[in-house]
Amino acid sequence: MQSKIGGGGLPPAFSLFPSLNKTFTFHQILVLIITFLAYASFHASRKPPSIVKSVLGHSVNEQSNSPIDNRWAPFKGTEGMQRLGELDLAFLSSYALSMYFAGHLGDMIDLRLFLVFGMMGSGILTVVFGLGYWMNVHLLGFYMTVHIVCGLFQSIGWPCVVSVVANWCGKEKRGLIMGVWNSHTYVGKIVGSIVASSVLDSRWGWSFALPGGLVIVSGLVVRIISDLNLATSI
Repeated sequence: MQSKIGGGGLPPAFSLFPSLNKTFTFHQILVLIITFLAYASFHASRKPPSIVKSVLGHSVNEQSNSPIDNRWAPFKGTEGMQRLGELDLAFLSSYALSMYFAGHLGDMIDLRLFLVFGMMGSGILTVVFGLGYWMNVHLLGFYMTVHIVCGLFQSIGWPCVVSVVANWCGKEKRGLIMGVWNSHTYVGKIVGSIVASSVLDSRWGWSFALPGGLVIVSGLVVRIISDLNLATSI
């Protein structure tokens, strides 16, 4: 069984290992590694909002049982948790609705480029959310808009990686392959939680900037090292 390399051209890293015997099995393993890295980074960039809620939202004085107004507007005060919930709702709604269109677009264009586009957009929007700290932004509309657009870019990831894995991995041992490969969800969440929480005590903006930068770097790695035209099928 041979893979078809389409007319999309080969990425730069293809010429780095000219002597490597690129068998079909090699391509399959590389696809699994690349897509694992890609979607793990997507999940890592989704963790900051849940980690930073403890800093953004209102806190309670344990002695008087009254809210302490020392958090980040517009999320401080008694309505702070409600507004954080609205952010989650905005992101999930954007993500769910955009998934339909992302799947259709993925069928029409180069999946490799589309995946990298989604990773770059997700990373940049995550960093922009964190910039709200250094820019001293206290507008709910700013954070809501960033979260909605980020959900749009995040929706690109899943249709791309699933389509790629389905194209390159046949029915044989599909259950085993998908079981191991799908652990990217938890690996990404663990990495995102560790990275975001490690800098939470200093400035909460870093809790978004670092995971966002991780997605951007992962996107560059995916673009550089992949030596397959992922838009083609077996």
